[in-house]
Amino acid sequence: MADWRALLDSEFDLYEPINLAQSLVRIASVSDTKGESEIARYISNYLIDNGIRVEWQEVEEGRANLLAEVKGALGDGPSLLLNGHLDTVPLGSGWHYPPLGGQIIDNHLFGRGACDMKGAIAAMMYTLRLISLFSHSLYGSVKLVLVVDEEKDNLGMKHWIERYQNEGDMIDFAVVGEPTDLNISLGHRGVAGFRVKAKGRASHAGIAEQGANAIYLAAQIVRGIEEKSEELKKRADRDLGLPSLNVGRIQGGVSANVIPDFCQLEIDVRTLPDVPLEELEQEIRNISEKAVTERGERYSIGMEQSIPHLPPVKIPRDMKEIDILARSISDVPGEMPLFAPFPASCEASFLFSAGIPTVIFGPGRIEQAHGADEYVSVTQVVAASRIYSLLTLRFLGGE
Repeated sequence: MADWRALLDSEFDLYEPINLAQSLVRIASVSDTKGESEIARYISNYLIDNGIRVEWQEVEEGRANLLAEVKGALGDGPSLLLNGHLDTVPLGSGWHYPPLGGQIIDNHLFGRGACDMKGAIAAMMYTLRLISLFSHSLYGSVKLVLVVDEEKDNLGMKHWIERYQNEGDMIDFAVVGEPTDLNISLGHRGVAGFRVKAKGRASHAGIAEQGANAIYLAAQIVRGIEEKSEELKKRADRDLGLPSLNVGRIQGGVSANVIPDFCQLEIDVRTLPDVPLEELEQEIRNISEKAVTERGERYSIGMEQSIPHLPPVKIPRDMKEIDILARSISDVPGEMPLFAPFPASCEASFLFSAGIPTVIFGPGRIEQAHGADEYVSVTQVVAASRIYSLLTLRFLGGE
């Protein structure tokens, strides 16, 4: 059995993934802008220059996923997928460092997308280059799939999944490089949204008793949802976290001297395999209808789903691929294989739904994503490069 750690160390250049991450951050790739193509072109040129096969998969006019693959020369074998997204959220305001500067200060690389998820993409790019050096000793293949539109409607991933299912290609395991602080996340909670419309009766505030204040009804529903969310904490999943209900937005009323006849609540819902969407939807409905019953016939509610459900996903801890990943983490100085829930949702759900066991693992902390002064640890970008590479070498090398 090859000593993959020693072989990797003989070729590894810690500056290359850092330089790649800086270059990626300096390309504005906000979702649904020409920057998606510009960053894809940069990545393509790097891979092609290193002898790696690249394909552009058009999603819609002017937008394309980037696909790359390194095949083992020893023939058929397992297939590993490394996945990330090309797009970022808008640059925003309030920065103390240039959002496209790619500056490194105190071991932090600053810039929009540094954490979500250009640090991981740089690590994956460098991984493919390293794997190509050892392809003569490997079976199967490693594929890199970088998609557009993750920050909006997931059009890129949906397009790739359709092709994957139609072609009958088989991928044995996938890694999504979202920022997990280099912890192993075995999946994520599901997410959906509901809209509750509290309805009352308008009147002049001077004769408030003739009206029915919809904001008061909404406030009672909010209290009920808060209480239910506290109860749900008892049903936490150690690998995914807590199921939850959260009122994130309230709209109602026209003037202080008018009794409002309408108030609308926007509710975020986080589901688990054991706490399904249907259960939480019914809880919201029960809370809302109870509030109407207690307040009387002048009140009513309406309810609709406002955000489609992205289902929860979870893979077992005892998969051999997780063991290989854990050993690869252990082989990087200063790193330990720890499990932690991924608090957000991501496109692992689409891969899992297509039958691909998927882990979420990448450099950076989700708390640093999307805000001003977004950054990723340079040390973690380098470590991710080593870990992705060791995982791939061991997976394709017969372990």
